[in-house]
Formats: sequence, structure tokens, C-alpha cells
Amino acid sequence: MMLQPARRTVPSAQAGFTLVEALIAMIVGIVVLSAAVGFLLAQMRTLGSGDIREDLSRNARYIGISLRHDVQSAGIEIASTTTFGTVAAHPGTNGDTLMVLHVPYVPFPAPPHDIDPPAGTDNPLPAGGTCGTYCIDVVKDGSLPLELGLGDLARLQVGGTRRLILVENVSETNDTSIAVTFTAHDTILRQPAGLSGGLRLDRYSTYVQKLQPTMYYLDDEKRLWRAVRLNSTGAPAGDVLAYGVEEFDVKLIFTDGDELDYADPYDSDNSNDYDDIVAVKVRAVLAADRVDVRVNQGQLLKSTHEWVISPRNLRYEKNKI
Repeated sequence: MMLQPARRTVPSAQAGFTLVEALIAMIVGIVVLSAAVGFLLAQMRTLGSGDIREDLSRNARYIGISLRHDVQSAGIEIASTTTFGTVAAHPGTNGDTLMVLHVPYVPFPAPPHDIDPPAGTDNPLPAGGTCGTYCIDVVKDGSLPLELGLGDLARLQVGGTRRLILVENVSETNDTSIAVTFTAHDTILRQPAGLSGGLRLDRYSTYVQKLQPTMYYLDDEKRLWRAVRLNSTGAPAGDVLAYGVEEFDVKLIFTDGDELDYADPYDSDNSNDYDDIVAVKVRAVLAADRVDVRVNQGQLLKSTHEWVISPRNLRYEKNKI
């Protein structure tokens, strides 16, 4: 009689998953997957928010660095007077305008060029320029660089009177004289200009000196502009410094602590003149370049920044008095 081999029986636990086990596995998988998706969405939201916030912060830093560099140069080699400022602010329709003036270095301070008056002893000179209605002859000095050129802004100093001129042409007239022709503007950058008001040249105390203007202003497309030159009409000709600038507010800080929109040398208050300015406060509201549903509850993200800058040259002039 032959013995049959014993049959092995497989426990039911090794035959497969029961329905209950499968359901538990599915539930655990769904929970893990949901957590993973939630984490991923949170990370994406954080990254999106970080990019937008960093863009705003980067724009603010760029504006701040530019403002500090330019405002700190105010008054270099040219002090403000009661009625003539090396720092000025003017309210506008879209935002305020900030203006800064200083004498440029090329590489030394741009020199003053004395007038080369016509022969004679009469003083002051007849009305108008010396080589035309809007033309002044200055001394040609081989030891001084003639840095003036088309489109340059310059200071016309006649005794104690200061004016701005916008140069149209510079040409040599003879071995000793150079003719500087300027535009017919009565005002430039809201300051007195040219020979307006019947100003007559003084043969002994008149000179022309190049100036460097810097202007900040906002347009109706929320772009902040920076200009270092003027066009032929006297308007600033600049480049876009930043986009998405919704507000650009400038306050002038005076020696008595007042913060005003502009200087007024012609009112009865003697503490708000141009030579009383000691600092500038700028406030800007920046907006993100896009809306993201993951950021700020889907609303356009904005940030407000403020800078207070005290030009050392203005402080120096006040302390010297």
C-alpha cells in the first residue's frame, strides 16, 4: 500500500487581504495623500508669497539706495540761500517732485567761469547778454576745463543774485572768450532763470558754473522716474526707476522740526525758507506687479516704505552760520 504525500494547507491570512484590511489601507493612503497634497499646496503658497514680497522689498531697497545717494549730494559746493534751494519739493497731480542740486566733480568741482565783459567801465552792463539777448561771453582759461555743453544746467551768479540757465550752445569767439548761449526761460525747476526781471550783468562779479540736477517724479502710470538732465523745454528728461509706485510723498524737514510740503521764502514765516531745510522725508507706497490667489487672500499686495535723509552739506552750512 502506497502512502500519499501530505497536503499543505495555506493559512487564510496568507491567501490575500480581507475587505476590512483593504478598506483600512485605502483610508490610510487617502489620509497620507491628503496630507502630502496639503503640504505641497502650503509650500507653493509660501513660495509664491515669498517671490512677490521679495520683489517689493527689492524695489524698495533700490529706491532707497538711489534716494540716499542723490539727496546726500545736495549742496555740494553750492549753499542754499533764502530764496534759492539746493533741495526742493513740489506737490503734483500724481505725486510729489523732489529736486536736488549740486556742483559736479569732473573729477574736481566744476569751476566758475568769469564773464568776459566788453571794453569800457560802465557798470552794470546794458540789459541783455554780452553776445546776444541770451548769450554771455566768459573768459577762456586754458588752465580750467570747459565742461559746459548743450543741455547742461548752470548757475548764473551776478553779485548776490543767483539764477539758473539751460545751455543751448557753447562756442569759442576768440582767443580769450567763449560764448555761452542759453534758453529764454524765466524760470527753471521753479527757480528764477536767465536775465528775467531786468537783471543786468555786473562786469566785476558775474560768473557761470555748471550744476548737476537730479529729479524724482511720478507719472500717471505709477512709474517713478529719475532724471539728471533737462530737455529744451526745461522739463526733466529721465528714466524709469521703479514700477508700481502708487504714492510718492516728499516732506521737507526744517530746523525748527516742521515737516512741510514745500519751502516758502515769500511768506511771513522766516523758518520755512530754503536755507532752513536740514532733511528730507520720502514716503512711497509700492504695489506688487501681479495678483496671486495664494497671496494676501487674492488681493493686490502693497507695502509702505519711508526714508529720512539728512544731507551733510545742508547740516554743515547751518552749523557754519
